[in-house]
Amino acid sequence: MDPPEPLVVPVDQLWQENDERVLARRAQAENADLAVHVHVAELIKVRGYGLVFSFMGLHMGTYKQARKLDGFTFGGIRAHWWAKKFWTYTIWQSRAAMEEHTAGRLHANMVSRLPELAAPGSCYVEWESNGNPDWPEALRRLQNPTRYYVDPFAR
Repeated sequence: MDPPEPLVVPVDQLWQENDERVLARRAQAENADLAVHVHVAELIKVRGYGLVFSFMGLHMGTYKQARKLDGFTFGGIRAHWWAKKFWTYTIWQSRAAMEEHTAGRLHANMVSRLPELAAPGSCYVEWESNGNPDWPEALRRLQNPTRYYVDPFAR
């Protein structure tokens, strides 16, 4: 399988923004080997082409909200939109920071819509690491997810 291509905002562009919070997060990411962070990777397979733009809108709103939180260290979205597959990868300073995000209104709204949008095999994985962002590692870990949103064997 080819690695997913960046969607919307490549990580390199993220670092170039003139937002002081983003610059502070960059410094945190560069020093990530000094502290343990919570890594979360997600694979969403969208049920149909008619739902792709709905999913993308929900997901980008959630991602923008995450980037504003103090505990957010890194994030990226990649996609094979023509294959209806989307990957996310976020790194949080702590479990509490990650849970603050998942308890937010936008994230809760997206999760409530997953039964409508997500196809079998959609899943996520969490792990703790003191390493820098590593997409290949995230994709490898998704092969043994923490939880499936939709049973991979459902029809």
